Amino acid sequence: MSHHPIACLCSQSAQPIQLDPSADHSVLNICHCTACRETSGLLFTAYYPLAPQASHPKLDGLHEYPQSDTISRYFCRTCGAHVFAQRKDTNQYYVAAGVFAENPPTIKSIRNWQTADTRDGGLSQALLSSSSSVENDTTTGCFLNAGSTHQEDGRQNPSSPGLPAERPPPQEGVLSARCHCGGVEFHVSSPDSTSTDAWSPWPDLIVPYHEQSPENAEDVKWWLQANGTKYLAGTCTCRSCRLATGFPVQMWAFIPKSNLRNADQSPLAFNVGTMQQYNSSPRVYREFCNRCGAMVFWHCEKRPLLIDVSIGLLQANSGARAEEWLQWHMGRVSFVEMAQDQNFIRSFEVGLSDV
Repeated sequence: MSHHPIACLCSQSAQPIQLDPSADHSVLNICHCTACRETSGLLFTAYYPLAPQASHPKLDGLHEYPQSDTISRYFCRTCGAHVFAQRKDTNQYYVAAGVFAENPPTIKSIRNWQTADTRDGGLSQALLSSSSSVENDTTTGCFLNAGSTHQEDGRQNPSSPGLPAERPPPQEGVLSARCHCGGVEFHVSSPDSTSTDAWSPWPDLIVPYHEQSPENAEDVKWWLQANGTKYLAGTCTCRSCRLATGFPVQMWAFIPKSNLRNADQSPLAFNVGTMQQYNSSPRVYREFCNRCGAMVFWHCEKRPLLIDVSIGLLQANSGARAEEWLQWHMGRVSFVEMAQDQNFIRSFEVGLSDV
């Protein structure tokens, strides 16, 4: 039985793992359920089952989040990357699909899970278009909970001390955002006169190697779309985003800091509630919830007034894509050349045009 090396962005979780030899790893099970979106900050997650007879995975340096009576997720205490999940009633462990250091499974087909939770389909249509073999499953609340008689409702465990059981009602003219445990909560306001105060040194949406990127000499406010009424949203498959979340594709909304507020309407701060900061590269920072593991923000010293916000946390009335607030960049996936399975991501890129 072959071993696969895995690691998160900070490498605290580095170890070899064994995949379940009885499972078909060419099928990528992608879950769109509310719990997967709110614990990761993404619009979908994906896991592979570990070999049942393999030794217990090393959980040193990982924080356990008991999502429910039957599911626990394990993420890195340092960088926030999701690494493992555990099905409690069967003691089955799963590994997050984005943490493979080398030789990840080759994806040949997709199985979408619980797209109904998104209300608008999320990005499932792009995934449908990315594969000639696709199945949709709506029989369970989460891929990790498949076959269980205990149904996930997408909310945090009401019996967990200190965790709110219900989401607050939406506010008029305000887009609420929160992680699964409720430890991180903030609000987004519509673009206004302050939205153009932000500045980017780069004329494009995501540039990891900004020292070599073209200068934004014309001061393009690319994060404002639809005549300044919506924010730009995009997808990224760069190595840092993959290893910081644990999953192959990250989804960002680009929002001026002036349009982001803490839950009490005070100016946005990066040390509120359960938010923890990780310095992922020089002068670049990421925030994640240190209780449930949701990725929250990306920002850097080069453009401090423009913040990348994880779209999976947004509580839009229309659904997961939040299209009344966001205009999606469907032309390309950023840094597809850095994706581990480039054939899959390039097909996903083509599929975005169908969303």
